[in-house]
Amino acid sequence: MTAYEIWDQINHFVMDPKTDEAVGNTIQELWDDNKESEAIQYIKVFFECDEKTAEEAFNIFKDEMGPPPSPEQIARANAVAREWQNKPKCPTCQSQNLKKISATSKVVNTAVWGIFGTKRHKTFHCNNCGYEW
Repeated sequence: MTAYEIWDQINHFVMDPKTDEAVGNTIQELWDDNKESEAIQYIKVFFECDEKTAEEAFNIFKDEMGPPPSPEQIARANAVAREWQNKPKCPTCQSQNLKKISATSKVVNTAVWGIFGTKRHKTFHCNNCGYEW
């Protein structure tokens, strides 16, 4: 098996039956942890090839995948993910396309409709489905 054939297998998400994980994920984790020699050894054992072919396949992997993310990039991605997770969602349609109902809108609604006004106890308006809660 050539280095490019090994890369093709990795790129097509061949699974490791021992770990039930994609081989590419395991190699990526080893590379992210600066364990290149272990990644090459893993390729050698999994694909039953020689050291040189495993090293060539790993070099192709590195070229195709690009450099691992820097700690700053990881921190930025984590911050964006936390911000996205903490954003409220519409209970009806799960959209995050929301608008906060202003105090002015609540006062006007109560002034127009009196005790029958519905906005005074609501906080958000969904711009997708119109639901307010």
